[in-house]
Amino acid sequence: SELEFGGHVGINKCKVKDEPEDSPKRLKDEFDQYVENEKGDWESFKVGPTNPDFVPLKDISPYLVSSIISSEDYNFYKHHGFIPTEFRTALINNLKSGSFVQGASSITMQMVKNVLLYREKTLARKLQELFLTWHVENTLDKDRIMEIYLNVIEYGPDLYGIGPAAHEYFGKAAKDLNPVEAAFFSSILPNPKDRYRQYCQNTLTKWTEGKIQRQLAKMFERKQLTQEEYDKAQQTPLVFAKDDTETEEDCLKRVKYFIKNARSTNPLAKDDDKPKKRKKDREKEKEQMRDPHSNRLPNSAEHPPI
Repeated sequence: SELEFGGHVGINKCKVKDEPEDSPKRLKDEFDQYVENEKGDWESFKVGPTNPDFVPLKDISPYLVSSIISSEDYNFYKHHGFIPTEFRTALINNLKSGSFVQGASSITMQMVKNVLLYREKTLARKLQELFLTWHVENTLDKDRIMEIYLNVIEYGPDLYGIGPAAHEYFGKAAKDLNPVEAAFFSSILPNPKDRYRQYCQNTLTKWTEGKIQRQLAKMFERKQLTQEEYDKAQQTPLVFAKDDTETEEDCLKRVKYFIKNARSTNPLAKDDDKPKKRKKDREKEKEQMRDPHSNRLPNSAEHPPI
């Protein structure tokens, strides 16, 4: 039998009368973001100005913002958190298949999943996601949502936020990313750990090369790039900022380790489950473990390099 959906969810007239401390209101100011890289291995970082890795939206390359919007959610600044037609299609396909085979996440929904929810795929969690998306859209402005999103999403193994990502991949500040680099960051979503292998190998796959070209063309068609910017991008090679501190083999081992042991983000963990160590403490531990005759960490599954 065929599934048929119509109407709309009447949530716009709802009003939040009471909410816990971990509600979207806390995202208006600096907050702690918690990530679990593997079971029991938590780290936290500040999303705000006291963290030197945090990058305000005004200091992020407009090419990156345009590229992410173009690839992830073109109407981000026009809708209210939902992409109705895509969500409807994904819901029908998921119900027909009996599993989650298709997503329809706006940038706001992706931010909610990264910051406010554990990443389990259940109908109850999806309903939570819908409500929290509505709540976030009615609590934060679009620029703040985008700012949080770009500063918390994963760009590679144990690599969170556009500030550290821009420095690791290209050796520059986020404000200096050019159109080609911006299109590359779009290409690694939503599978940044796996696609980080290209950085390890210092080469791009044919798929990524094609994706970057298609992304640049799309940005030009949507007037996010001028003719001069587009022509220049066509002649600009993508160059990773590589050094000799890690071999290709070690880099690939690191990727494999993090993929194998990947865990979900759970910012709403109980206090007993909250991380006992912050990232700077993890760095100090790893620094103490360094081989005195080497600039690299010892090969260890228990203590992989960052």
